[in-house]
Amino acid sequence: MTLNLENSEKLKELIVGHSRSGNPALYAEAQEQGISFTELLEQIDPSEPDGTLDAFERQLMLNGIESDGPRTITMEQFFVGGGLILLPEYILREIKRGYQMVQDPTDLVATIVHETGPTVRPIYIKTTNAKESLGKRGSGSGGAYPRVELLYRDKEASIIDRGRQFDFSYRVVRNQKLTEFKVFLWWIGAQMAYDEIDDIYDVLLNGDGTSAGAADIFNGVGGTFAYSDLVHLAMSFDVPASMTHIVAKITDIEAIVNLTQLQDPLAWSQAELFRRSGDYRSFLPVNAKLVIAPNATSTKIVAFDSRFALRETVSQPLMIEAEKVINQKLESAVVSKESVYTIMVDGAAKLSDY
Repeated sequence: MTLNLENSEKLKELIVGHSRSGNPALYAEAQEQGISFTELLEQIDPSEPDGTLDAFERQLMLNGIESDGPRTITMEQFFVGGGLILLPEYILREIKRGYQMVQDPTDLVATIVHETGPTVRPIYIKTTNAKESLGKRGSGSGGAYPRVELLYRDKEASIIDRGRQFDFSYRVVRNQKLTEFKVFLWWIGAQMAYDEIDDIYDVLLNGDGTSAGAADIFNGVGGTFAYSDLVHLAMSFDVPASMTHIVAKITDIEAIVNLTQLQDPLAWSQAELFRRSGDYRSFLPVNAKLVIAPNATSTKIVAFDSRFALRETVSQPLMIEAEKVINQKLESAVVSKESVYTIMVDGAAKLSDY
């Protein structure tokens, strides 16, 4: 299939003009519209429905910016070329790739809602009355139907600004090939993902400031997490919720993986896959995915249902300080995101504090 690059060539003229003057106006325009830089380019140069490259990727191609293979360019070539203003978006896209590469926090939330403002008043499902049987109440006995209540929390939750600052200068990175530089960006993205996973763990454990955290259901022998405790944790959920994920400190994840009952591949087919790959995420005890929270509290294992437990409210998606990148001030540039996690369904998370 031959690409129609007529609009892309016109957009390239705009990109080159802004790059030569170091003008970050397109990023300011995208921010004003509440969209990404790539989405702004798509408005100017819409992609074909079956196209393989989006508007941003077409500009990389037309400006000779290659990040893979023997012809990959250096950071210095990016800075002095006609595609300079593409660099902040390139950095941000590679950070997002790293964010999703190891453990994507978006897999752990039921929904993502975009709102403005420094605070949000969470809504939640009150499940106390909803647990009553529907079938017995609908038989003409005159009783009321069980009530499923959707309510506001009594307090508001504050949006949190999370970010990381680059700790390298243009002098250091100028001779790096993009194929190497993007690996560092992936690492930053993965670190930011685990920052959020720590926050998710904290909200599930301690509550979101407007509601309480998970109830402790542990009833075993203190100081030891046994297979029976894992089963009890899984069975502690009231339907329709169930245990889809377990999040804990790495030492507690290790304790789960090492349970004797989980070593038989005939009983747990994932055990054999784990032994072959060494990837703990392929291991699904009681059909739950294991997630490491680096700063979790030892012996406090949290299980939850990712379909119901949490909502993420985002007031500012992942962004980078484009002007500083364009001006070669990488050592002071910050990539950040503003959001907050809140509990949607009470009882969709349980704690086993052994």
